[in-house]
Amino acid sequence: MLEKIKPKSFLKRKALIAWISIVVILFILYIFAPNFLNLEFLKDFVGNNKPLVVFLFISIITLISLTLIPSTPFVLSGLLLFSPLETFIYSLIIILLYSTITYYFARYLGLDKYFEKKYPQSIRKIRKALKGKEWFIIIGWGFIPIFPTDLVIYMCSSLKIPFRKCLIGVLIGEGTLNALYIFSVGLVFLMI
Repeated sequence: MLEKIKPKSFLKRKALIAWISIVVILFILYIFAPNFLNLEFLKDFVGNNKPLVVFLFISIITLISLTLIPSTPFVLSGLLLFSPLETFIYSLIIILLYSTITYYFARYLGLDKYFEKKYPQSIRKIRKALKGKEWFIIIGWGFIPIFPTDLVIYMCSSLKIPFRKCLIGVLIGEGTLNALYIFSVGLVFLMI
């Protein structure tokens, strides 16, 4: 006997399928049509179409950031199109966008309920360990390049850490790291 699909779970399944589809499509384009995702294509439009280029730059890197693929090389490629200050400002906008999408998408998919049900003791231990230290952990996690920032955002969403605290922590941690990368590489470009 077939069970009737509940509308909310049906929508969650569709959202997950859509998200996975976007990741797969971007990966296929990256492998088989590298010119399609080539930032050189955007460089030709900067002079006459800067608002369009900025929109595409922010949109593409936000999508890449949602795939657990490190976005730093793509952000640094912005130095080919924009000044270091502009690239840094756009990187902050990208952090805001993908952090917001990741936080609420994890909540929408019910990851918090899933982890609570599947690993109740572990969740209690993590909550207890984090109590009063959320800022330091979120900022530190965002600042260490080998840890995907998406994971700390998923963790914050699942543990019901307030969105504002998560967002500010990620902005400080990853924003500082991006500033170091962008302005260091920008300085090297100026020396060349």
